[in-house]
Amino acid sequence: MMWYDALDIARFIITECFKNNIAISNLKLQKLLYFLWVDFFKGTGRRLFMDDFCAWQLGPVVPTVYYEYCSYAGRPIVEYYETGISAADSALLSSLIRKYANIPASRLVSMTHEKGSAWDVIYRDGLGNRNVIPFELIIEKEAG
Repeated sequence: MMWYDALDIARFIITECFKNNIAISNLKLQKLLYFLWVDFFKGTGRRLFMDDFCAWQLGPVVPTVYYEYCSYAGRPIVEYYETGISAADSALLSSLIRKYANIPASRLVSMTHEKGSAWDVIYRDGLGNRNVIPFELIIEKEAG
Protein backbone atom coordinates (compact mmCIF):
# COMPACT_ATOMS: atom_id res chain seq x y z
CA MET A 1 0.00 0.00 0.00
CA MET A 2 1.39 3.38 -1.02
CA TRP A 3 1.09 6.64 0.82
CA TYR A 4 2.76 9.99 0.56
CA ASP A 5 4.59 12.34 2.87
CA ALA A 6 2.41 15.15 4.26
CA LEU A 7 4.88 17.72 2.98
CA ASP A 8 4.51 16.33 -0.56
CA ILE A 9 0.73 16.63 -0.29
CA ALA A 10 1.09 20.16 1.11
CA ARG A 11 3.29 21.08 -1.85
CA PHE A 12 0.71 19.61 -4.22
CA ILE A 13 -2.06 21.66 -2.58
CA ILE A 14 0.04 24.85 -2.71
CA THR A 15 0.88 24.27 -6.38
CA GLU A 16 -2.75 23.57 -7.32
CA CYS A 17 -3.86 26.72 -5.52
CA PHE A 18 -1.10 28.73 -7.20
CA LYS A 19 -2.09 27.42 -10.66
CA ASN A 20 -5.74 28.29 -9.99
CA ASN A 21 -5.06 31.70 -8.42
CA ILE A 22 -6.45 30.65 -5.03
CA ALA A 23 -4.88 32.22 -1.96
CA ILE A 24 -3.77 29.64 0.59
CA SER A 25 -2.45 30.53 4.03
CA ASN A 26 -0.75 28.10 6.39
CA LEU A 27 -4.01 27.86 8.37
CA LYS A 28 -6.03 27.00 5.28
CA LEU A 29 -3.33 24.58 4.15
CA GLN A 30 -3.70 22.68 7.43
CA LYS A 31 -7.46 22.44 7.01
CA LEU A 32 -7.12 21.24 3.42
CA LEU A 33 -4.60 18.60 4.50
CA TYR A 34 -7.13 17.31 7.02
CA PHE A 35 -10.18 17.29 4.77
CA LEU A 36 -8.22 15.82 1.87
CA TRP A 37 -6.90 13.07 4.14
CA VAL A 38 -10.45 12.22 5.27
CA ASP A 39 -11.99 12.38 1.78
CA PHE A 40 -9.09 10.49 0.21
CA PHE A 41 -9.59 7.73 2.76
CA LYS A 42 -13.33 7.68 2.08
CA GLY A 43 -12.72 7.43 -1.66
CA THR A 44 -9.87 4.94 -1.71
CA GLY A 45 -9.71 3.17 1.65
CA ARG A 46 -6.07 4.27 1.79
CA ARG A 47 -4.33 6.67 4.13
CA LEU A 48 -3.03 9.62 2.15
CA PHE A 49 0.00 10.00 4.44
CA MET A 50 1.15 8.70 7.80
CA ASP A 51 2.33 11.98 9.38
CA ASP A 52 0.38 12.64 12.56
CA PHE A 53 -2.31 15.25 12.93
CA CYS A 54 -2.22 17.00 16.30
CA ALA A 55 -5.06 18.80 18.05
CA TRP A 56 -4.04 22.45 18.11
CA GLN A 57 -6.25 25.37 19.10
CA LEU A 58 -7.35 26.13 15.53
CA GLY A 59 -7.90 22.49 14.59
CA PRO A 60 -5.94 19.51 13.31
CA VAL A 61 -2.35 20.36 12.35
CA VAL A 62 0.51 18.39 10.81
CA PRO A 63 3.38 20.02 12.75
CA THR A 64 6.10 19.35 10.15
CA VAL A 65 4.04 21.13 7.49
CA TYR A 66 3.08 23.94 9.85
CA TYR A 67 6.70 24.70 10.69
CA GLU A 68 7.75 24.50 7.03
CA TYR A 69 5.36 27.37 6.17
CA CYS A 70 4.96 29.29 9.45
CA SER A 71 7.17 32.12 8.16
CA TYR A 72 4.27 33.09 5.85
CA ALA A 73 2.10 33.82 8.91
CA GLY A 74 -1.35 34.70 7.51
CA ARG A 75 -0.03 35.66 4.07
CA PRO A 76 -0.68 33.49 1.01
CA ILE A 77 1.91 30.83 0.24
CA VAL A 78 2.96 31.40 -3.35
CA GLU A 79 5.12 28.52 -4.54
CA TYR A 80 5.20 26.02 -7.36
CA TYR A 81 6.49 22.49 -6.82
CA GLU A 82 6.94 19.36 -8.86
CA THR A 83 5.59 16.41 -6.89
CA GLY A 84 5.66 12.67 -7.32
CA ILE A 85 1.92 12.20 -6.85
CA SER A 86 0.50 9.52 -9.18
CA ALA A 87 -1.81 10.64 -11.99
CA ALA A 88 -4.86 8.92 -10.49
CA ASP A 89 -4.22 10.37 -7.03
CA SER A 90 -3.50 13.80 -8.54
CA ALA A 91 -6.89 13.80 -10.26
CA LEU A 92 -8.70 12.86 -7.05
CA LEU A 93 -6.75 15.36 -4.95
CA SER A 94 -7.32 18.15 -7.48
CA SER A 95 -11.07 17.56 -7.33
CA LEU A 96 -10.96 17.57 -3.52
CA ILE A 97 -8.95 20.79 -3.48
CA ARG A 98 -11.61 22.40 -5.69
CA LYS A 99 -14.25 21.20 -3.22
CA TYR A 100 -12.62 23.02 -0.28
CA ALA A 101 -10.39 25.76 -1.71
CA ASN A 102 -13.01 28.51 -1.88
CA ILE A 103 -14.36 27.90 1.61
CA PRO A 104 -13.00 30.59 3.96
CA ALA A 105 -10.42 29.35 6.47
CA SER A 106 -12.68 30.45 9.34
CA ARG A 107 -15.45 28.16 8.07
CA LEU A 108 -13.01 25.27 7.65
CA VAL A 109 -11.89 25.81 11.26
CA SER A 110 -15.54 25.68 12.37
CA MET A 111 -16.00 22.44 10.46
CA THR A 112 -13.08 20.79 12.29
CA HIS A 113 -14.36 22.08 15.64
CA GLU A 114 -17.78 20.44 15.47
CA LYS A 115 -18.86 18.75 18.68
CA GLY A 116 -17.87 15.10 18.64
CA SER A 117 -15.29 15.52 15.84
CA ALA A 118 -11.94 13.76 16.15
CA TRP A 119 -10.32 17.10 16.99
CA ASP A 120 -12.93 17.83 19.68
CA VAL A 121 -12.49 14.41 21.31
CA ILE A 122 -8.73 14.93 21.66
CA TYR A 123 -8.55 18.71 22.23
CA ARG A 124 -11.11 18.69 25.09
CA ASP A 125 -11.25 22.48 25.60
CA GLY A 126 -7.45 22.68 25.60
CA LEU A 127 -6.66 19.76 27.90
CA GLY A 128 -5.38 17.77 24.92
CA ASN A 129 -3.68 20.71 23.20
CA ARG A 130 -1.05 19.44 20.75
CA ASN A 131 -1.84 15.78 21.42
CA VAL A 132 -1.88 13.39 18.47
CA ILE A 133 -5.26 12.63 16.91
CA PRO A 134 -5.12 8.88 16.19
CA PHE A 135 -5.92 7.92 12.61
CA GLU A 136 -8.39 5.33 13.89
CA LEU A 137 -10.33 8.13 15.62
CA ILE A 138 -10.27 10.28 12.47
CA ILE A 139 -11.60 7.35 10.47
CA GLU A 140 -14.29 6.59 13.05
CA LYS A 141 -15.49 10.18 13.50
CA GLU A 142 -14.95 11.68 10.06
CA ALA A 143 -14.82 8.89 7.50
CA GLY A 144 -17.12 6.31 9.06
